[in-house]
Amino acid sequence: MEWITDGIIFLSKLAREHLDVIAMALTAVAVAFVGRFIASWSSGWMNRLHAAVRIPARAVLNLALFGAIFYFVPQWLGNLLGYFNHYTLAPVLLVIAVCVGILSEKLGH
Repeated sequence: MEWITDGIIFLSKLAREHLDVIAMALTAVAVAFVGRFIASWSSGWMNRLHAAVRIPARAVLNLALFGAIFYFVPQWLGNLLGYFNHYTLAPVLLVIAVCVGILSEKLGH
């Protein structure tokens, strides 16, 4: 049983060294899942504008919104994941990876 806990601790320490990259990847996956819905929501009320105004407005809105998401969310997510100790970080990341796989399978069809 000791080799299981040693493996969990090793994987948690390895993941802790790369929390910024893991948080950015999780943010990118979340944006890939919900980005289409956010963009379609914003285009719903922009469709009444003239095309000459709508296209630059949509570009500015998407750049500002998704830029803010990629600027703030990975830092918050990295701080949140940093609260887990060496016994819980690797299992939590494993559960998140499985949930992302299940969600992508459901949304892919």
